[in-house]
Formats: sequence, C-alpha cells, structure tokens
Amino acid sequence: MPYCRCGNEFPEARARLGFDCCLECGTAEAAAETARRAHMIAPISHKSGYTYLGPDSAAQRRRLLEGSAKTPPMETGARAMGRAARPRQPNRKRYEFAGWEFKPDRRGVRQKRAILREVPSD
Repeated sequence: MPYCRCGNEFPEARARLGFDCCLECGTAEAAAETARRAHMIAPISHKSGYTYLGPDSAAQRRRLLEGSAKTPPMETGARAMGRAARPRQPNRKRYEFAGWEFKPDRRGVRQKRAILREVPSD
C-alpha cells in the first residue's frame, strides 16, 4: 500500500485514481484550495453569474478584458494624456454652525436640526 505525506497508508485504488495522499490530507488540501479560489471569483456582467478569474492579477485582468460568451470584450482605448487626463480636485464647500431650529417632521413630532451656513472660500 502507498504512504501519504503524513505517514498513513491509503488504499491502492485511490493511488490508481491519481491521488498521492490519504483522504484526510486530501480534504484539508481541498478546503485550503477552495478558500484560496474564493477570492478569485467575481460577477463579470449582468447575467453571466460568477466567473473564476485565475490565480494571478495578470490572468485576472486578461479574463476581465476578454469578456465571456454573453458579454463583449471590455474596450480599453488609448490612455488619456496631458492636463485633461489628470483628475481635478473638487472644490469642497465649507460650512459653519449657525444655530438650531425646531421643526415638526411629517408625523408632527418636533425635531431639532442644526442650521449650517456656507463659509465663503478664500
């Protein structure tokens, strides 16, 4: 009988099927592989369901760009260059506390709300 890595014997029939470990070690390996692959499954499109992307980021990107039978390949145009390609920082509005107001809501319950006033930018 063949021996597993852990030192236990396992059946000859299992070795003929191509397994090189006992049932307990095989179960542990399968659980580890399932947990590893769980991070590599993503919904590609609206109706295609979940798709296995692959072990490395290059293969994952390639499969996302390829599309599937239901979805066309993802179009990637030329990279934008110059000033227009840089993301703009939004002008964030600043507010300061101006006081409190008490107004009834839709049910008629009096609610306390803060009044904020926009601070002019420099």
